[in-house]
Amino acid sequence: MEAIKRSPEVVHLIQDLYQKQQNEKRDFFENREVEQGVESSNEKRAASSNCLTHPLPDFYPTNITGLKKFPEVAYPYQDPQPSDQRGPCPGLNTMANHGYINRNGITTIAQSIAAAAQVFNMGADLSAFLAGGSVLFAGDIPSMTYSIGGADARTNSLGIVGGSLGTETGLSGHLRFKEGDASGTRCDFYLCNGDNHNLNPSVFLDLQNTAKTYGGGQYNVPALTQHFAHQYTKSRSNNPYFYFFPPQAALVIGATYFIAGFFSNGTIGAGGVANEASIASFTGAYFSNSSGSVTYMPEQIPPQGWYRRGYPMFLSEGIDGIITLYTGAAATLGQPLLFGANTGTPGSFTGGFSLSQFGGSGSYGGTTVNGVACAIEESVYGNFISEFSAIINTGASVLSTFETPFGEFGCPVPSGSPAVEADAPTYPGYPKPQPCKLNPQQNGFSQCAPDTNTYGRFNTQKVPFCLNNPTTPAPISNPYPVPLT
Repeated sequence: MEAIKRSPEVVHLIQDLYQKQQNEKRDFFENREVEQGVESSNEKRAASSNCLTHPLPDFYPTNITGLKKFPEVAYPYQDPQPSDQRGPCPGLNTMANHGYINRNGITTIAQSIAAAAQVFNMGADLSAFLAGGSVLFAGDIPSMTYSIGGADARTNSLGIVGGSLGTETGLSGHLRFKEGDASGTRCDFYLCNGDNHNLNPSVFLDLQNTAKTYGGGQYNVPALTQHFAHQYTKSRSNNPYFYFFPPQAALVIGATYFIAGFFSNGTIGAGGVANEASIASFTGAYFSNSSGSVTYMPEQIPPQGWYRRGYPMFLSEGIDGIITLYTGAAATLGQPLLFGANTGTPGSFTGGFSLSQFGGSGSYGGTTVNGVACAIEESVYGNFISEFSAIINTGASVLSTFETPFGEFGCPVPSGSPAVEADAPTYPGYPKPQPCKLNPQQNGFSQCAPDTNTYGRFNTQKVPFCLNNPTTPAPISNPYPVPLT
């Protein structure tokens, strides 16, 4: 993995992109103007009789000044083919369906960093962390390639030798890195017979209900906080192998925040709206007129028109989102100790610890961005050493991938997982190492399945969502994440 650090393409991409994005964020706030008005795409959508219905009302963004508009003609939506990999991340699925990354769902660190910046304005530090971790724990280290879905031979660059690493599960591999229990859009691996990669209708309907009840009709941070509390409670109460330890648990919470942070029409906290038409298109939700049920269709940039956020989301904002949803859910549930696991039966939760305990104390605070960032880095380091110590001795150099993302937080050099995670391996839901080589079965399910997503419907004609009684809400209706104190 030292190859990543020495790769001129990746190093130059991250450094150059990061600097440009810092300037972009500065310019956005220096030149910010508020513009009231209706976008032409909404007018076109309102006049169209061929549109997809959806239950909640629509909202106009209040500020689209200088924002990049999508879809782009050069990147048309295409239905994924049966052999194309799709997985638990709606954003990656969307980029593959439009050709920003390879349409077959086999991508590289460099390609996914560039695409995430282009489509979602994801900061280079955040995308480097996510893409680097995807390769470390679920992909092919020598070629820096990974599957955005299930296990796939196309990611193995070294044949039998590469297979000995046993890591190429793809992102659908349970608890490998970005996938985990209590997801904002997917079912738990052990609750749905291993299907942790398709949009789950029940989970989405809860998300919709929280938008209606707590978000004023928007899929905003207040709604997402309640949705995370609901999904956490359901998983913990029903999944005998519920496992909620960082880094996977923290990334699951972060991915729930991404629903508003990246999929809003416009900029979260600055005039953008987390409207259902945008969120449903990016997550692949299709609503039945008669029953109100949800069917999964391939994720797509909203064909009715969508504005990308105006400045990059850096790693610090992602951690703000994690802290905000965690502290809000903990307050709702009346229990701050959300990290821990079940012991083999539903509701047998034990070993609980809090976000502030995880984040540590002293110089790096408790529930602070720096504290959580540094603790996540330690967790990744500890997981990596646990996974690979028996077969390679270059753990420290491999984790140099994370120097750029975590450098700004002034973290100490990691030496292992945070102390509060010491008993994680004792739980039956703990992810066994090398699942494609040594531990293909865990609790009766394959940890290295080649499954990719299946759909109940396709949107080949790129039909837009209908315009439902649109209003222009107050800019504060889609707030930036602010943690509880």
